Amino acid sequence: MSHLGGRAALYLLAVVRAHHSRKRVAPTPKGSDAVLSALSTLGLIEVDPGLEGFVVPGDTPAWSYTWPAVPFEELESYLTDYLLQRGREPEYAMTWLRVWQELLPQEVMAYLQHQLRLHHFPDLYMSELARLIQPHDASYSLGHWRYACWASVRSMASVSLQYPGNAEILKFTLSSEMPRRLKMARSSTEGKLCFSASHTLPDSALTTVIATVATDLGDRYWMVPPSLAAI
Repeated sequence: MSHLGGRAALYLLAVVRAHHSRKRVAPTPKGSDAVLSALSTLGLIEVDPGLEGFVVPGDTPAWSYTWPAVPFEELESYLTDYLLQRGREPEYAMTWLRVWQELLPQEVMAYLQHQLRLHHFPDLYMSELARLIQPHDASYSLGHWRYACWASVRSMASVSLQYPGNAEILKFTLSSEMPRRLKMARSSTEGKLCFSASHTLPDSALTTVIATVATDLGDRYWMVPPSLAAI
């Protein structure tokens, strides 16, 4: 098992758990595709993009398990034990930090899209986020971003009542509200403006595995910005 490496073991466990629980593999379809592609390159699974995925139809392509070293029915237990033991060793800390940093933008994108759709806004407003979120930004936690997305989209909904159909004003509202709400969230006391996962948008399998199996981050995954010290 050790020759797999930490990231491959993490990815494979996430895919197996997603299969069993019918959760998303990663926060976004693009993130899920990247996980499956990495595992396919390593010869651990075979991906068939021509079929609808049996994990989350329309989100994750169908795949089959091809690694002969461990029977599929024993795989989840093997990977869990490996990550709970070896995964907690210091040598893996930097790998887990990189995964956490990679997941944060995906989590924010998924949450913003979820909020936009709840308020019946099209996905075209997602492009505003690309200018606001920077790779490896350690200024804000996922919980801060969730609050900012929620509050900003609510502001958009209010503005749309005054200016129905005016996409430019709505884009301006989102791009101006988001930084303001992030600063409010960071300065709030006792985490009042730090949101956990929504019941209508549960954590992906990869999120759960990195926060509770490979590390003991738990709620710190969304309460604090990604950092080596937190792992």
